[in-house]
Amino acid sequence: MPAEARPFSGAVLVGGASSRMGADKPFLAVATRPPSGRPLAAVTRDALVGAGAAEVLAVGATGERAERLGALGLRPVADAEPGEGPLGGLLSALDHAAHDPVVVLACDLPGVTAGTVRALLDALERAAPGRPGVIAVAGGRAQPLLGAWHPVAAAPPLRAAFAGGERSLVRAVATVDPVRVAVPAAWARNVNTPGELWGRPPAEHDGGSVSDQHDGSTIPAIDVHDLARLREQGEFLLDVRQPDEYDEAHVPGAYLIPLDQLGERAGEVPSDRPIYVICRSGGRSGVAVDALRRAGYDATNVAGGTLAWIDAGLPVATGPEPG
Repeated sequence: MPAEARPFSGAVLVGGASSRMGADKPFLAVATRPPSGRPLAAVTRDALVGAGAAEVLAVGATGERAERLGALGLRPVADAEPGEGPLGGLLSALDHAAHDPVVVLACDLPGVTAGTVRALLDALERAAPGRPGVIAVAGGRAQPLLGAWHPVAAAPPLRAAFAGGERSLVRAVATVDPVRVAVPAAWARNVNTPGELWGRPPAEHDGGSVSDQHDGSTIPAIDVHDLARLREQGEFLLDVRQPDEYDEAHVPGAYLIPLDQLGERAGEVPSDRPIYVICRSGGRSGVAVDALRRAGYDATNVAGGTLAWIDAGLPVATGPEPG
């Protein structure tokens, strides 16, 4: 049986100048036009809290900024290496976090969601023992400030690189060899100017095929009790986890297509009836549902995933599904 999710810390890096923004970036509102909408810091906070973070740190917050971020529900933490760039901020996050693992996010990610955070944690859970963390890769580019880390494993080599004079976050992170996880580009989009935040609507998806794009918008979801009733009626359930996860425990009769194979195997998914999508805890299935709906499927996410199904005491199958 899968282990229960353990507590984790969240950290949002809010230090650094915002010269191109012309304002303090964490407090700029995410909206089609200012000044309505949630501040960027609240978007990242909501993503972390929505995924179950036990705490959310605001790394690099001092003075009045600390007070304002505290009012948004983040715990202000001074940057131990002020003025030394995001590598110093990452080290401060690892040093101050109360829990292992730690999900570390830049503050300028308007598309980040709870599903993003769950996907990172799922990948870290599946990583081989001894790996220090996972980072996102979007559009072929590593995103070191969209990652999840084991502080005990990651902090010492990062600290050694920093002490040796390294200030490039990308180069320092490469030395610890985190697992790299492909994510939708919209999750990793960062903003550096007001035009990027307010003036540019997201590009429309052209439809017609399953892709990994996901804009963070609300997608339809049901809970596991609703799923149990629907399964009794013969509704189709798609499991998008990896085969080893599926073999360990799955909803009886769930059809397995791993998320990274969904694009090439979309023809196996019925297009003439509703489908329900499940993963470990709801992150990967949310990505799948969004992609399927863009391609014209009537797809719905299963909130809480297989963990919630097991916690509810519902029937569980193990091993590969016959046939």
